[in-house]
Amino acid sequence: MASPEISLVIPFFREGELLREAMECALGQTAGDVETVLVDNNADPDSRRVAMEFSGRYPKSVRLVHESLQGACASRNRGLREARGRFVAFLDGDDLMDPDRLRLQREAFLENPGTALVSAWYDRVSMDNRSVVRRNVSETEPSIWLESQKILRDLYPAGPGSGSGSTLHFPLLSTTFFERETALSAGGFEDRLNPRWFEDIEFYLRMYKKGEFLKIPRSLVRYRSPSPEAAEVKRRQMDWVGMVRHMDLFYRIVEENFGRSPRIFRRIAALWLRHESLNFFRYRDGRSLGIRMLERSLRADPASLSAWKLWVKAHLPQKFYPGLFWFPGFMEGALPPGADRTLVEGLFSPIPGDTGTPELVATRDRG
Repeated sequence: MASPEISLVIPFFREGELLREAMECALGQTAGDVETVLVDNNADPDSRRVAMEFSGRYPKSVRLVHESLQGACASRNRGLREARGRFVAFLDGDDLMDPDRLRLQREAFLENPGTALVSAWYDRVSMDNRSVVRRNVSETEPSIWLESQKILRDLYPAGPGSGSGSTLHFPLLSTTFFERETALSAGGFEDRLNPRWFEDIEFYLRMYKKGEFLKIPRSLVRYRSPSPEAAEVKRRQMDWVGMVRHMDLFYRIVEENFGRSPRIFRRIAALWLRHESLNFFRYRDGRSLGIRMLERSLRADPASLSAWKLWVKAHLPQKFYPGLFWFPGFMEGALPPGADRTLVEGLFSPIPGDTGTPELVATRDRG
């Protein structure tokens, strides 16, 4: 296949036999002129064996490439560079898709001039694909990113050809379809966000500068709920303290690209500080730091009713925290290394417009 119309990029790492099912979906597409680019991101032997089997059996339509730099950004960028099609679609190595997915997305793209990216609804399924956990997922998940999406829409339009803001959404990456040259001109994925987390949203924010987003109201992908083993791999890559720091890096990268909007960045900082404060309340010695996170959130957005509700709850006796903050029980032991005042004060700092107002109240831990 000299120049396929569509390149389906499938990075893989620890999918094992699940990669076989993804490949069967890839080969079963009705779109016709499709190549599959398998990106080996330092995969385990089982996953690599499956990939080599398919690339050996279907050399004209399946190519196997290697990316040594570990991470979702690096592997997807490798796929973008290796792709030969006009269009690119992504699929994670353990996800599944409808046989008509690529055909329907290509048709939708061509029928809607000014479109930069096409996505679709999806079904969340069990790891063994035997049961549907949630059908026809149409909105951004989890809720913090749906809230973020609503705030960040106000960044647009961001220049000639940019999306208007009304169609911006943060789809599951395995549902995305776009022109290769558009993604390359947008800069691909931000390598600073390796190994994972927030890289897809940062990519969408830059892609939206290129045009509107379109979502097909039909489930075209089956997204597997992570197995305990997969969740453990991600946990080893980054604990919650590392995740919070990574979110701070993400914030600063977005600010580099859209720093002209202090009101929007105050609202985003307020939302994320409020959300991440909950990590501290799960620890008996995290109360004062959690409250400080909420104080900073309220300084950034004093009108946030959600933050005020959490702030009031945080001043109730600590024995009620599990019920108040929706966790089953306190974490054993002390806060992890790095979960300290320096972290709390440094997140998203300086917040645009922050005048350094003193803390709302002097808090004292009480059980």
